[in-house]
Amino acid sequence: MSEKTTERSASTAAAEELGPLSQVRRSPMEMVCDILGVVAEGPTKPTHILYKANMSWKVLSSYLDFLLQRGLIEKSDQGGKRSVYILTTKGRSILQLYDGLRLSLNGTVPLEDDGNVDRILENASRLEPRQASSLWK
Repeated sequence: MSEKTTERSASTAAAEELGPLSQVRRSPMEMVCDILGVVAEGPTKPTHILYKANMSWKVLSSYLDFLLQRGLIEKSDQGGKRSVYILTTKGRSILQLYDGLRLSLNGTVPLEDDGNVDRILENASRLEPRQASSLWK
């Protein structure tokens, strides 16, 4: 067996061990929550978000517009061209909900205990049910 085949087999085995949640690419939800997580650390410049969230400028720009339109972040001008992004209360609630769901799916928070689920949802914003649609509509 060649070295490349052995390497590929080892990475495939590692991915199978992690289960179906070990995808290589991020979903739009994960990208949104990665941005929210960076901005949650405090007022953040776009270039810092770009590097910490590991995105291109084009992709980040569209996500920042998306988050601003929905009130999950706010833009604060610091004079001149400098601006920073700040997490809103609504954004923090979404991030808490996402983190709780991610932890429960990874087995860190057992779902058998209803109290854990209640705590996860406690600070989440109450959203009305809506039709399934693209994240961008």
